[in-house]
Amino acid sequence: MFNLSISPPQLEIILKPNTTITQAYQVTNNSDQTVFLDTSVKPWIPTDTTGSLTYQGIIPNPHIKFSLSNTDLKLSQTFKIPPHSHRQLVLKIKTDLNTPLHDSYYTFFVSQANIGVATYDKPINQAQIGAHILISASDTDTPSANAHINHFFIKPVIKDSLFSHLTINAQIDNLSDHLFKTQGTLVINKNNQEIQKFDIYPHNTLAHHSRDLTCTLYFDQQKQPPQPAPCTLKPPFWPGKYTATLTLNLPNQTTSESINFYIFPYAILATLIILSALFFLFRSLLTNHPKTD
Repeated sequence: MFNLSISPPQLEIILKPNTTITQAYQVTNNSDQTVFLDTSVKPWIPTDTTGSLTYQGIIPNPHIKFSLSNTDLKLSQTFKIPPHSHRQLVLKIKTDLNTPLHDSYYTFFVSQANIGVATYDKPINQAQIGAHILISASDTDTPSANAHINHFFIKPVIKDSLFSHLTINAQIDNLSDHLFKTQGTLVINKNNQEIQKFDIYPHNTLAHHSRDLTCTLYFDQQKQPPQPAPCTLKPPFWPGKYTATLTLNLPNQTTSESINFYIFPYAILATLIILSALFFLFRSLLTNHPKTD
């Protein structure tokens, strides 16, 4: 059974033109069988605001070259790893002098080699594992960032003080040529007093693409790392006017946006109306049917 792991699972680097770096990957065979593998590097682009991507029909950046620095191995060359063993693969990444100053995104794949002859009854299922490579070609160590907060709103439309679970939604647009992480805060205020504060989860927002807002969920146990989660407020709430302020802290820019929303005691008012109606109905029944001695 194909059971591989690769470390590190993702590489984020800033490269100047005419630069070469190497990155060592450890590929581990966790299975009980010898596996035959080969390697490749494929470009990809993001496809939506949730982090999905696609590889189809993407032309590689001709100014960025990949190769293996292993003395006995080249890209796409077959090699094997015995059971419960590992192999170090050293990937070399080189930019030429004319590399445009923008991002390029790739995946370094380690795939099951196509060994043997496939038949209709016994096709060869080729499995693979990959590590993403996010390259920012830049002439500075801190590429400029330009963000815009879009579609900032709170659901549901009807906000009740007792029963509404409020979800804060926003879309963070990257208007620059380089990725940045969505670092910042989301603060909820009422009457200029802070009610709740969230840390924004540091997703990568890729160049000229957008990412949905998520907040950071922390766990009591230190062994479990923080996870992305919806930005949610749980009832009960005091009725009144609230303000949600979303702030992004980027390397060379701070972007902030605020919206107001109102919470009303709909459930309390509805309960009072129903109780009042029942009271008057009961009194009316007593009036129309007086007691007899």
